[in-house]
Amino acid sequence: MNFGRYKRIVFGLAAGVLPLVGLLLLLHSSLPMARAASGALFVKSDGSGTSCTQAEPCRLQTALDRATDGDVIYLAQGVYTGTGVTVITLTKSITLYGGWDGSPTGSVARDPDAYPAVLDGEGQRRVVYITGPATVTLEGLTVANGMVVSTTTPTQGTRWDGGGLYARDTALTLRHTRFYSNVVDVYDADNSWAYGGGAAVEGGSLVVEDSTFRWNGATARISSFGGGLSISGTLTVTVTNSLFQDNDAWHAGGLYFRGTVGSSSPLTLRDSNFVDNGWGHSAAHRWGGYAGALEVVWARATIEGNTFTHNKAGNDDGAVAAFFSALRFSRNLLIGNRCARVSAVYLNGVSPFTVTNNIIAGNESTYTWLQNPAVQVRGSSGKFLHNTVARNASPYGLLVEAGASVALTNTILVSHTVGITVAAGSTATLEATLWGSGPWANGADWEGTGTILTGTVNVWGDPAFVDPDGGDYHIGLGSAAIDAGVDAGVTTDIDGDSRPLGALPDIGADELAVREVYLPLVVRKH
Repeated sequence: MNFGRYKRIVFGLAAGVLPLVGLLLLLHSSLPMARAASGALFVKSDGSGTSCTQAEPCRLQTALDRATDGDVIYLAQGVYTGTGVTVITLTKSITLYGGWDGSPTGSVARDPDAYPAVLDGEGQRRVVYITGPATVTLEGLTVANGMVVSTTTPTQGTRWDGGGLYARDTALTLRHTRFYSNVVDVYDADNSWAYGGGAAVEGGSLVVEDSTFRWNGATARISSFGGGLSISGTLTVTVTNSLFQDNDAWHAGGLYFRGTVGSSSPLTLRDSNFVDNGWGHSAAHRWGGYAGALEVVWARATIEGNTFTHNKAGNDDGAVAAFFSALRFSRNLLIGNRCARVSAVYLNGVSPFTVTNNIIAGNESTYTWLQNPAVQVRGSSGKFLHNTVARNASPYGLLVEAGASVALTNTILVSHTVGITVAAGSTATLEATLWGSGPWANGADWEGTGTILTGTVNVWGDPAFVDPDGGDYHIGLGSAAIDAGVDAGVTTDIDGDSRPLGALPDIGADELAVREVYLPLVVRKH
């Protein structure tokens, strides 16, 4: 996620901007053009051809029957439905492109927004079923209204997966694909488990780019995982620039990832948005107990540049939870999430971890009679570097317990009942902490029966956030954080700006950027 829009740019003018913008808009307005490959098949929802050519498109099932490994199927605008247990079943290594403009001749033009191709389960069946080994790409499609119920054949035992899509042992790419209002609902089945309301991927590998998961849900008698997307047992996973919104499940309303026990499967999650997941937003039943947005188990995870806002969990584990993993968590924004207990981030058995350049602010623990934190670290070992933890409606900013060992450097930790609590048997080592003052002061900066080492640099002052009521926790001029930190080996901030820009790094996730000023060129006439 590019957080540069939150920065304070003083002002700057440059000649030639408008002509450049006009050129870019002109280029953007052109449809993607390509020559049809020799293995290209063309489909319309009312197609009547048998050759599946551009001039004589066929129906989707006809194209799937004709396709061989390596073929590409172009889908024109329309709604594609089915009559069996799935709309389509894929067992070959093929690519499906939505958004074909339907032209009978010439280069193939695609625009999925202008010419949407919708695979529609009609609330009666799963939409896409893929079995490998195969390499499959879905691009520019909408997968909608899929439904898996207890009368659907379970994927294994008493487990049901993937209302919109289920893929097993496949090298799968989902690009510019939308998953809307897909549901797994097997609550009526005894001992039932549900995975992936929108999509479930098991085994193989997965790439998700520029995709949307919205209004999907999973409900079961025992438990459910990944309202938007569930991933389990995969070799490698990369998710970038995608939206998870209004999804819910008992665990991980947005995205659930579970690697193989003891193997720490690689997961990369970048530049994505998680909004309003958990507890009653999806097309399924009201459901959402743990980790409103994201849950990661048995992973080697890199989670960076994402936003997590207004996600909910009825019980615990905050917006983001990680278990038994190695973790790099950087440049993320967590604001306005709600949970009964931990409100933002929960780490359990996570070693090693580095949590760098994150803003964790304005999150809420709704069980007010318990001493709950915004961030809980349990039985884990790692580092917090350059983080801003501010004004969470949780009594504790951080809770360190169950033998955890953490080092916090260059931290803004302000406006909590207690800044950090360390339980017996755990250790927290802090250096260069801004504790706040006035309305930003903590009731107590630290407490607990564990070991707390607060270091030699402690600052009590105003963080001078730019617009905290509006969700902007960048520091402004006059902040006590400016040039008050120590060198922690971190060379950029949450926005990717260089640090330090002054004599010493600023405390917290943001390095105050003072841009160069470019004055307009004035030409004097003589």
